[in-house]
Amino acid sequence: MKVSTASCVIAFMFVAGSSGLAAATDTNGSQSGKAAAHAALADQADLPATAPQLPVQASDRAHDALANTAFGKKGQAASQAHSEAERHANRAALDAHAAAADRAAQGSAAAAARSANADARAAAGQARANSAKAAAAGRRSGSPSAAAVRP
Repeated sequence: MKVSTASCVIAFMFVAGSSGLAAATDTNGSQSGKAAAHAALADQADLPATAPQLPVQASDRAHDALANTAFGKKGQAASQAHSEAERHANRAALDAHAAAADRAAQGSAAAAARSANADARAAAGQARANSAKAAAAGRRSGSPSAAAVRP
């Protein structure tokens, strides 16, 4: 019986894939910590309803640190400080946005005024040029000038 290269590759892929699945579980068949975290994120797991608790054998210092620092007085103070800082940052961002919009509006109004002024000057210059052309054309056409006509 002749073994083809394709069947050898398929067999190798099957063995390699099954060993990868075995590596994801430990000796009891449960998922590893990383795999469990990914599964929890995929399932959109919620936080536990109760705060974590130390075992009974833990020292009094550890119990005190957990109660007062992590989830107690300091934890609430840190949470309040964080929320206050977030409100302050949001307020500052809104104020900066409003100030930028105000500066942009003022710049736009100033640009419009400059444009209108330039248009008025250009129109006045055009009117003077047209008047000068008309006066020059009148003298060249052979019509008598004011000095040539005598009463």
